[in-house]
Amino acid sequence: MDRCRRFLLLLMLAVAQPATADERARAEAELEAVRERIEALQAELRQEGQRRSRAEKQLREIETAEQEARRRLQELQRQSQAAARRQAELRGQEQAQQAELQAQRAALAGQLRMAYINGDAEWLRVVLSQQQPALLGRRMTYYGYLSRQRQAAIEQLRGVLAQIATTQQQIQEQMQRLAQLQAAAADQLEDIANTRADRARVVARIRADMATRDQEIAALKSQETELGQLVAALAKRLPAMPDVDAEPFAGQAASLEWPVNGPLLKSFGQARADGSLRWNGVLLGAPAGSEVRAVYHGRVVFSDWLAGMGLLTIVEHDGGYMSLYGHNQDLLKEVGEWVAPGEAIAHVGDSGGQANAGLYFEIRKDGQPVDPRNWVK
Repeated sequence: MDRCRRFLLLLMLAVAQPATADERARAEAELEAVRERIEALQAELRQEGQRRSRAEKQLREIETAEQEARRRLQELQRQSQAAARRQAELRGQEQAQQAELQAQRAALAGQLRMAYINGDAEWLRVVLSQQQPALLGRRMTYYGYLSRQRQAAIEQLRGVLAQIATTQQQIQEQMQRLAQLQAAAADQLEDIANTRADRARVVARIRADMATRDQEIAALKSQETELGQLVAALAKRLPAMPDVDAEPFAGQAASLEWPVNGPLLKSFGQARADGSLRWNGVLLGAPAGSEVRAVYHGRVVFSDWLAGMGLLTIVEHDGGYMSLYGHNQDLLKEVGEWVAPGEAIAHVGDSGGQANAGLYFEIRKDGQPVDPRNWVK
């Protein structure tokens, strides 16, 4: 079993047979090695970030806090949906129990009508009659059966009533839980709205601080350099990429899907900042909250906030290739996780101080940007 399959076995449960203790230990050690190296790199980046302006630090804090608020909101929404489904199941269960109750009541009513018609002393008249002993025995057995049947019907009726009471209590509990979850979700929405307002003020301050075009260009160059250094450091420090049980990335030219559906707003190589810089990737327009999908098999090697990129995910592929996804609203994958083509890894946002929602997407080979348009259909 190769290293990639051991990772998938541990992290994604992709293999049906259970891993041995040695395989699990090796997979955990490999994953821990990846995380330790990336955590050390992120610590260095945070140390370097101390030189950033106060507004940039605030932007990082705010956008990271917004991501956490959105994650909590998504979890609350998931729990609310589960509670609503459970409530619907209980209501269906109650309807079935009510139908059974009506049937039990009808059966018991029929038995009581028969007993009324025969009279309470019918059994005594049978005993005092001059019938043959054998016939008398059969009649007494029959009346005993009816009596036991009535008693059983009454017990069944009581049981159904108890079930209905329990179900109604559970429905009430689910209603209360759903109300609590909805209230908590409303609080999270308010928190998100507050962070958005704070973010708008910080972004306006950052733009105001860049009083001249030269300052804006200098900031863009600094961010571009930082991203390049990050990619180079990742390639240098990470353990060797395991062999992926798939076709090599290099053979995927003109066959990949775009990570989001939307118009191409900025193209690779297009001039930016009055021609002083070029776009190293593409900017794709998409509504905020849209799913960002991995373009190919790989492992997540970066999942954090970076100046200029905002909330950024970097996926390492084989052969020295990496794909980068920036300006996300939130990140769905942690460092070390494996992803498959088309798997959701983030949601479109405007982090990094962007004016509008969109996805920044790059493909790099040995640290150098390449035109993503050569890789998609």
